Amino acid sequence: MTEMPNLIGGVLCLDFVNTVDPRHEPGRREYLDDYAALVAWGVHAGAIETSQGERLREAAAGVPAEAEHVLSRAIRLREALYPLFSRAARGQPPGPDDLGVLQAELPRALPHLRVTWSPPGYAREWERGSPALDQVLWPVAWSAAELLVEGPLERIRECPGQDTCGWLFLDLSKNASRRWCDMRVCGNRAKARRHYERTLAPANRSRSRAASAV
Repeated sequence: MTEMPNLIGGVLCLDFVNTVDPRHEPGRREYLDDYAALVAWGVHAGAIETSQGERLREAAAGVPAEAEHVLSRAIRLREALYPLFSRAARGQPPGPDDLGVLQAELPRALPHLRVTWSPPGYAREWERGSPALDQVLWPVAWSAAELLVEGPLERIRECPGQDTCGWLFLDLSKNASRRWCDMRVCGNRAKARRHYERTLAPANRSRSRAASAV
């Protein structure tokens, strides 16, 4: 099974943005490297069910050009959502092209949105059994629109890990103090780097004093 990224975004659209690792590294890992990987991520993130993923993979095998087109749309949407949310978190207006990419995806998604009822109450669901190859993108586009309109945009954070991570997440901690995408990954790397710098500092001072004495 293809390895999938950790789901640390706190909301579907941010987990979708975090399908490259690290974001600001030229040699970054691309998790959505083909249509099958896009479907696998959709199942992994809960955007579609496992049975839907199986049907989509089978359908895509017969129309590879269409599957490739959907993958291109997915990448384009992801790369538009990153600056949208990064700028929104800083209180900055969106770039017109980035918002336009999301606007183009919403009309494709909304006809497939359903309101259902069961004893617990009403719920929103996406059309099931559809043969459309782009159904992974429907809940992503809706999630992005909801977050932009309803927020909390002020709780969006961008991980500074090693200056290249760039993963986005909602900081829902009580005192809004979460800094890292994952303390076990970027947080530990930062701790290790600080420890290294602290242990290196005395040696550097000793070499400096020795050089001055010559």
